[in-house]
Amino acid sequence: MLKFITIISLSVFWIPSFDARPGMGNSYRSSSSSNTRSSYSSYKPSYNSSSSSSKSNHSSTSYPSSSGPEATSYFESSNHKISIHFHADGSADVNESFRIKKNQSKIGIKRPSFIIKKDAEITNLEVFPETVYSSHNSGIITIFWPNNEQNPEMDISIHYHIKDTTISMGKLHLVNWKFTKTNHSSQPIQFDLKWDPNSFSKNLKIQNEVFNESLSEYERFDVPVSVEEFHIQSDSWKNVELNTFYVIDLPQLLQKVTQTQNSHKRSYTLDETVTLNENGSHHYQSRILIPKENPNQNSLQLQLGLNRFREYGESFWNQFWTPAFQVSYGFKGVSTYFWHLFSVSISDEIATTDNLKQYDFSFSTLGETSNRQNKGLEHWIRITNLENRENLELESFHIQLLSESNIDPNSSKIEMIVSDCEYCSDVMDQSSWIVPIEPKWEADGFSFDWNHPIPNQYKVYIRLQETNKHFNYNPILIFYAVLNAFLHSPGSGNHMGHLVALGIFFLGFTIIGFFYLNRRKNQTDKKQKENFNILQIQKIDPYFDLVLFEKKVILITEKTVFAWDKGDMESVRNFLSASVFQRFSIQLQLMNTIDSEINRMKGFSVVSLEIIEMSMESDYLTLHLKIKCKTKDKTFPKQTSELEIQNQLNKEKFSVYEEIHSYTRKITTQTKPNIDLIHNLCPSCGATAKFSHSTNKCEYCGGIYNSGEADWVLTEITQVVEWEETNSKNELDLKNMIAKQLLEDRASAVFWKYIHYQSCPNSEILKRDSLDESYKRLSGPGNAPIHSPVIGSCHMVKLDLNSKPQKMTCEIRWSGSRKKGLIPEHRRSKVHLVLLNERSKKLGFSEESCNHCGAPLPEIDSSVCPYCKGTIPGKVSDWLFDSTELISL
Repeated sequence: MLKFITIISLSVFWIPSFDARPGMGNSYRSSSSSNTRSSYSSYKPSYNSSSSSSKSNHSSTSYPSSSGPEATSYFESSNHKISIHFHADGSADVNESFRIKKNQSKIGIKRPSFIIKKDAEITNLEVFPETVYSSHNSGIITIFWPNNEQNPEMDISIHYHIKDTTISMGKLHLVNWKFTKTNHSSQPIQFDLKWDPNSFSKNLKIQNEVFNESLSEYERFDVPVSVEEFHIQSDSWKNVELNTFYVIDLPQLLQKVTQTQNSHKRSYTLDETVTLNENGSHHYQSRILIPKENPNQNSLQLQLGLNRFREYGESFWNQFWTPAFQVSYGFKGVSTYFWHLFSVSISDEIATTDNLKQYDFSFSTLGETSNRQNKGLEHWIRITNLENRENLELESFHIQLLSESNIDPNSSKIEMIVSDCEYCSDVMDQSSWIVPIEPKWEADGFSFDWNHPIPNQYKVYIRLQETNKHFNYNPILIFYAVLNAFLHSPGSGNHMGHLVALGIFFLGFTIIGFFYLNRRKNQTDKKQKENFNILQIQKIDPYFDLVLFEKKVILITEKTVFAWDKGDMESVRNFLSASVFQRFSIQLQLMNTIDSEINRMKGFSVVSLEIIEMSMESDYLTLHLKIKCKTKDKTFPKQTSELEIQNQLNKEKFSVYEEIHSYTRKITTQTKPNIDLIHNLCPSCGATAKFSHSTNKCEYCGGIYNSGEADWVLTEITQVVEWEETNSKNELDLKNMIAKQLLEDRASAVFWKYIHYQSCPNSEILKRDSLDESYKRLSGPGNAPIHSPVIGSCHMVKLDLNSKPQKMTCEIRWSGSRKKGLIPEHRRSKVHLVLLNERSKKLGFSEESCNHCGAPLPEIDSSVCPYCKGTIPGKVSDWLFDSTELISL
């Protein structure tokens, strides 16, 4: 059942991973038009693409046909050089040369624009040699061969002027260039960059791009360069192979004014504090200030986005627990929508004295912090912005980043990422720009001020990468976040599959945890109880050793099973009480004579044993042990050959069973290491135990071996389902040094003889152990045979020591079938016994035997011992059978 619940939970759990998305299903897709995470992979170099501009038609208008052959941008080249001179007005002169290998294209080649997210306006284009033709469109230069034949190997040089190589972001201008080899086998580009004085800033960066297969994304690394008189060339990074690299800067341009439609009254400022928690969550505390003259009187919309959790490079634990999309939750100061969580509304304004509307709000996110394998952590901090439809421009912002763990400036990397993709599943893609920034480091984080207007179509993020750090999500936190997000927007079904899966898991975890803790508590209680019992025993017997006792129990159990397998219990009679001995002996006899069967066992072993209870009654101490055993056993017709029996047993599977074994001895008995019947020594006097016949009496001291007077003896075997702890039994007033365990053992032995009498014709086994009048009332031997009898337990329910004779009643829980082959029926019977004469205290848990040699009394009506020929009594001086009554079937 537990496995079934686990499989169902895991199958439901993965529902969010199959196309999971918050809000409105397939209404939105990622920026790469795919439902899978792309990260940098969305702009992995494709040499079949001729332009990086999203607005380009990817082909020259001179040859619009797509069915015929086209010029290629993917070709092998060598000695590739690019030289750029950047001017203070943002324009640039470009010189590019390379040697193209032969047979690369039948039509011609293309050279894409290196300006990301913009169509370059090219003038003064010159291409050499003059035998080729050239054209340009949307920044793409196409070179055609003079005939429709494969090109020879030749040198090509291109010279042109670009009117504006920068990208406008409000009043800010950004250089964001990308250069890539013509194909993977081509030689790296030899790059040369010059610029006018005071154009490029000191933050000019050249970044090398490398694809990380384990993270399934591209990584950028700053290339150390040496600047000489406004000039950089590739000789300054000789040891770095640049297959794809970027040039990034915020230049100081002269006489370049960007028109903006927004006035001050249609802008807003942001003051935001972001706390990076160690559990992976981000908490945003934000304040937006908008002029009161703002014509938009409706509630303002705050975009949350659809960013994904990291899929590659993340730890298995985090991937297992997190949903597909990041979670926003814990909203304060905003109103959410019933049907979606794409955005929220902020309308609770606070009027200020400086003609501004103030909006304060806060929320938390999960999924903006992730592991990057062994490369540390990556944090994405969103700069909260209003939706495009508000037509409000972010004039400036101040961000204060606080971290629960220390951030090392020397091992951290901070970048500002700008994207114009709305509702994209990945922040970093081909349309994103990296803007160099210089944060102000503080003791608990850093702060950053941005004072350049950002148009409302752009989304701004801060990316922080830390090395030597790692974290794991807390499943309880994820469940709380997902549940909180769902309660804020129940109609969207936001992360519903993940919520259900987590709910099922936590319910199962709680149930399993309850049983586990309860089991641990029970085990601890049992261990404490066992230690307490051992301590109590050692108070009266300092030499008691639990390990030696357990070894003795295991050896007696193994000897008993071996004797059972051989079909003769005489070899272990001295270790067993009269009841247990009669149980096994009569079971074997009935199986052989009534059912014509034998039961054989193989591969027996004791798996475990533990003391579960200790009882002290009168002069006797009893330890109750739960024994777990493993064996192969099978019942055969008694005429089956030994070879066939062994072959069948070899094919049987091992079965495991548990029973409660009770071992008893006198309280005053002291442990004598290695002086016991296990070592063939009398436990009373230490003399060698010579077994001339089936005797249970020492020939030197007269001690009875299985009486419990000198050593432990197995007095009861109880089935686990019938077990009742001693403390739960009815407390009876036992006097005259009589122990309840001893009386129950006698009752059980008599009842087994009663079963033998009922089952076997000509049986006289009960005659010496019953009253004459009671014996006469019986219907006769063998008139009601019992097949496969087993006694589960024997409990004394009544004892009257004041009557003449003394009386005792015990309840027997047992099972047996009326006919061979039928399923045994569970039964409860009461057996009534009387005591005519005082019972000898030396008998203990044994039964009366020959007073001269200790041999068992014969079953037949004989007055002479068959071994020593001594006189034996007609009735035993012990509790005698009176009657039985059936309580229930």
